[in-house]
Amino acid sequence: MKTSIIDIVWAVVSMIVLAVSFRMGYIVYGLLIIYAMMTVIFFGHIFRIRKNTDNSIAVYGEITDYHKEKTNKGYCPVVRYTTEDGREITSIYTIVSRKQKYEIGTELTICYNPENPMEFYFMGHENELTETYYRFIITGGIISVVIFLVSIII
Repeated sequence: MKTSIIDIVWAVVSMIVLAVSFRMGYIVYGLLIIYAMMTVIFFGHIFRIRKNTDNSIAVYGEITDYHKEKTNKGYCPVVRYTTEDGREITSIYTIVSRKQKYEIGTELTICYNPENPMEFYFMGHENELTETYYRFIITGGIISVVIFLVSIII
């Protein structure tokens, strides 16, 4: 996931909401407001990703190597492909996998963003680009409901 200006603004605003709600004695409502803001921003990211996938161009790409992620202890395939205008691109897939899914030398259909050819995804795996956002939305929703119910009981 890339950090953008909206993410930084969201972080600052959420800290302010949390501080104000704590000061007023309504911290539970502050947490619910933060969850609602997070959900709106994540859906914004999801719609932006879907818009980019709608405009993508399909080409064949070759797995040339794997980039080993130190923090996640996973692998990101390195893919080489040629754009429609003849540029040869070598890019690292942004989704980390615990194992090396593909053999080096394998050719697969990938779809790249014509506005930024370094961005690509494997055809048929579009859901990998958004599943983390959905996971956070669902987990945050469950936590928010539990916090709200506990605040009503107490």
